[in-house]
Amino acid sequence: MGRYYGLKIRNNEMTLEKVPRLWKTMTEKWLEQNTAD
Repeated sequence: MGRYYGLKIRNNEMTLEKVPRLWKTMTEKWLEQNTAD
């Protein structure tokens, strides 16, 4: 789910603030590990 929300954030479909609290930490970790080149 971190990847799912991370991709949505990258595609400007949503913001980190809209990610459910349950998945926010995993999403932040995914975004750090998968920086855009």
